[in-house]
Amino acid sequence: MATVLRSRCAFARLFTRKSNRILNNTIDSVTGLIPESQSVTFLTRQYSNYAKSPFADRITEQYNYEIVKNPPEWKYVERLMPFETIPQVIPKESYPGQWVPPKDEAKSLPFFISRTKNHDIPIYMETTFKGNRRITKIKKIDGDIWLMNDEIKHLLKTKYKRYVETRVHELARFIEIKGDYVNDMKEWAYSKGF
Repeated sequence: MATVLRSRCAFARLFTRKSNRILNNTIDSVTGLIPESQSVTFLTRQYSNYAKSPFADRITEQYNYEIVKNPPEWKYVERLMPFETIPQVIPKESYPGQWVPPKDEAKSLPFFISRTKNHDIPIYMETTFKGNRRITKIKKIDGDIWLMNDEIKHLLKTKYKRYVETRVHELARFIEIKGDYVNDMKEWAYSKGF
């Protein structure tokens, strides 16, 4: 913007010499010589840092509002808000999808798989190395984790007729199985009543 003003002021000096007028190198003199058909826009001043900028005035405009303690529209907002706690499962004859509720007979077994807070079985598949390594992970195991590991190995060995590698982490309470056996493990867990 400054170079444009300097060039216009230089042009104005050349132009005014012919008409015997003396002009200062100011913005006002340039705007006086520009025809009315052309519009000149000036930018607001930009400050180099926060300390040199002027103080902002307090906003005087206020909005009228009213505080209501139980507005009638609040019931529509409440149904969109998430639950603070997950509600307990209501017993039914059938449930949507493949979900199965836990059975009481599973508590008598020497090992137990606890459900997650959303009432799902914590059996997951982890993929690493760009999807080339698949590991089935069973979490939240209580009780005799080694007996559960032996039973899982025996089940998969009889079904697939090959040795299946597993890793037991006793402190973190999970078992990892090398391969994609999530569906088989979920069917086994549902059959046991977890």
